[in-house]
Amino acid sequence: MFILLVSSSTLLVLVVVVLSAYLRLAGSGLGCENWPACYAVFKPEGGAWRDIAALRVPIPAWATLTHRLVATVLGVFILGITIMAIARRRESTAQVLITLILLGITIFLSVLGYITPSPLLPWVTLSNLLGGMAMLALLWWLGQRLTGTTPGMTDASVRLRPWVRLGLLVLLLQITLGGWVSANYAAAACPALPGCEGWLEGSPGRAFNPAHALTVTPPGAVIADENSRLVHMVHRLGAVAVFLYLGWLAWRVARLGRPWCTAAIALLVFLLLQVLIGLAMIALRLPLSLATLHNAVAALLLLTLVNLNHRFPSGFRSG
Repeated sequence: MFILLVSSSTLLVLVVVVLSAYLRLAGSGLGCENWPACYAVFKPEGGAWRDIAALRVPIPAWATLTHRLVATVLGVFILGITIMAIARRRESTAQVLITLILLGITIFLSVLGYITPSPLLPWVTLSNLLGGMAMLALLWWLGQRLTGTTPGMTDASVRLRPWVRLGLLVLLLQITLGGWVSANYAAAACPALPGCEGWLEGSPGRAFNPAHALTVTPPGAVIADENSRLVHMVHRLGAVAVFLYLGWLAWRVARLGRPWCTAAIALLVFLLLQVLIGLAMIALRLPLSLATLHNAVAALLLLTLVNLNHRFPSGFRSG
């Protein structure tokens, strides 16, 4: 029952992550008719902030309803997993810690969603995205520990293990940068490849300040300045670095032999797919479908790296 709950919750949180990305991106105006003038346009209403770009990008009622329903069921499942982990704490204290962290993230995201602050606070958007990704990674890792097996470690795999750990950190940093682009509505700041005029004039201290609030023009459009271009270009440069590093890592892992080959191939496939999607997004002027898929593949890359780290346990067995 415990394994079933963990597996079901992993699937549910993946659905929530993808639907959240779709709702967030559609709400920002991606895919609107008068692009890019209709992107990231807001206006005050009743003392709060309401997205008006979404009026030009109809969001299906089923998407919002499904997101709320799945998130509610997921919360109940996480509570059940936590209770069951505490009941079987003698088997593994690590399981209790992980489930308590999951429960804490669930409560935090629920409160954040209920408060619903201004969309001009980037840390709110980033917190939602990273919270969902963290839940996905933790549930997948927990499921791997419950059902997965690890190949025997050799001298070569032990030497590669720190680089596998670093690969996960590198991907998490790139996901954070991507979330920061979305949170700052900087997707349209650099419409062409490969460069972006004026991005070096941005201030890193302002562009990456987690406490800053976005400014808007009198009509309600978010101002895209040199800081927006800096955020966008850092994400692009990060994508190049991640592609090179994870591509090298996949090659090194594949050389270890059959037990690791499947994970290495999956990593390479998702990595290439993500790069192609990113290039297509720029070439096709950021269609909503590709932007949503970009988020989904990022989640699959995260699952692949977590799985790969599970195959490189901290213990050592010669073989």
